[in-house]
Amino acid sequence: MDTLIRRLASPPATSTSTLAITWLFFVMSTSAVMFFTSTNATSLYLLVSAALSAAIFGAIGLCRAPLGRLADYRVRAAAVLAVVIVANLERILALDELGLLLEVTGTRTLLARSASAVSITLMGMLIVGEITARRERFHAVVAALTARSADLSLEVISYSDRLTQATAELQASIRTILDPALSIVAREVRPESTTLSTLTSARVIEETLRVSVRPIIDALAEPTDTTPRAAAALAPVTPPATPHARHSTIDIHDSIRPVLGVVPLRIIAIPFIIAILPLGPALRALIILTLTWPLLSAIRRLWPARFRILPTGRAVVALTLTYLVAVSLPLLLFLVVSRPAMNETLDAQKIAALQLWAITFFVANAWFASFVFILERSRRLTAERLTEVGEQIELSIGRMRQQIWYARRTLIWVLHGPLQSALVSAALRLESDVAISPAERIVIHDNITGAYAQLNTGSLSHPHFTRFITDLTRMWSRICEITFRDPDNVLPRLDTDPASTASLIEITTESVSNAIRHGKATSINVTVSHTKIGLFTLIVTDNGTGPPPHPELGIGSDLYASLAHEWALTGSAAGTTLTAHVPWTQQGPKPT
Repeated sequence: MDTLIRRLASPPATSTSTLAITWLFFVMSTSAVMFFTSTNATSLYLLVSAALSAAIFGAIGLCRAPLGRLADYRVRAAAVLAVVIVANLERILALDELGLLLEVTGTRTLLARSASAVSITLMGMLIVGEITARRERFHAVVAALTARSADLSLEVISYSDRLTQATAELQASIRTILDPALSIVAREVRPESTTLSTLTSARVIEETLRVSVRPIIDALAEPTDTTPRAAAALAPVTPPATPHARHSTIDIHDSIRPVLGVVPLRIIAIPFIIAILPLGPALRALIILTLTWPLLSAIRRLWPARFRILPTGRAVVALTLTYLVAVSLPLLLFLVVSRPAMNETLDAQKIAALQLWAITFFVANAWFASFVFILERSRRLTAERLTEVGEQIELSIGRMRQQIWYARRTLIWVLHGPLQSALVSAALRLESDVAISPAERIVIHDNITGAYAQLNTGSLSHPHFTRFITDLTRMWSRICEITFRDPDNVLPRLDTDPASTASLIEITTESVSNAIRHGKATSINVTVSHTKIGLFTLIVTDNGTGPPPHPELGIGSDLYASLAHEWALTGSAAGTTLTAHVPWTQQGPKPT
């Protein structure tokens, strides 16, 4: 009951669209009642009734602003109810005056007519208001999720742009700084430069290291900016399509379910049945007509599961036929049982019209109730799809962030490893007191040019996680026992994705190191499993002392945030568990 009160007091119950639709429903219902229960109900009488009905809902609309200022929803609902009762009563009194002029007489009392009109108005406002509210929530959810998807799409463009920039840093560095410097170095140590001073050559190499190589290494080692660029600088993004193009289906079970809520429809039907039948036959007729609901329930239970979700066109036909069958059978029984009582007040033509009107009325109300759930399903599917789109975009962002890190790591490795080592070893040889032979100059020259070739191509041997497992276990032997588990057989396929493999190695190395250094762990278990397409899960569990109560975020946290799609660190006195979901571009069939 409180739900109904809140719904009546809500703004959607008195919105313009709600009042307009309810007015149409009200005019059709009251016109049918007057046709069956009155004599001499002329077209003029029905038109005036429709005009007075419009005045009722216009009055409710005019009262909307003052009603909205009432803070307590119970008081506001009571005020709406009072406005509805007063407006309908004034309409009925005005129709009575017109009826006297046109000699229109009816069989119903003022109380029955008032109760009928008020119940129709309230039911229409409640049902249509709920549909309006759900529709507004639907559009709000779609707008919010679409905006989120658009923002994430902008981030994808930003990360894609920065990924391209990161991979282009090597070529830019070579062109602007390293090309001239390394050309000088190569000339100094080329095999035919035997007459040059080895000390001079060593000084050139050391200066190249100081001015060119090490500053670039330091620049690449700095954390990357993860803030997306301004949207205005990026290409426009097309928002994801709404589900109406992709989810144009209807769930038959969910659509029939609201029609089984017999109470609202039964309340609406009571005034009509009492209007055309005496109280006793009316109650028997009402019981007979409620057979529609067990019949609908049986149809719903027996509906084949494979035909539960149907395209919109076929579903509309199927539901309409279902509602026609569910109402026609009880209605035929109703006509057989109530025919003697109906013959006393209605002729054969009106009985046929009543039958047609009853079927139309029920099917319209059934579709009215079903539409609420159809709209809700559409909203749910939209939310699920847009949420999935958002997750996929976030996964793409995580993947691009991983690629940026891997590109920078590749540059650092080439500069800090082969190139710097070749230059340092060359400088040390040239500075030594031992004379440098032509053969040694060839070796020095080949070392530098070989490292220089790696720098030009950005080449880096692909990391292998299985080899890393062996190296890590050997590194911490006698200090900590490290075990690896691969329940989904992921490890053999990881090496096809160098960036993901490198990310996994980096996170595992950091986690194991932290567990041993800070947690004093003596046993660590590392598990890699396949979660879903695009992600795998790394779980590192140790028996250490656990993290501090309020750990400070540091380099490790930044590393996890950069390389993992999601990560969490939990712990207790029994140890610590790191769970990281890492982006992964799977190639080939799924692991078994």
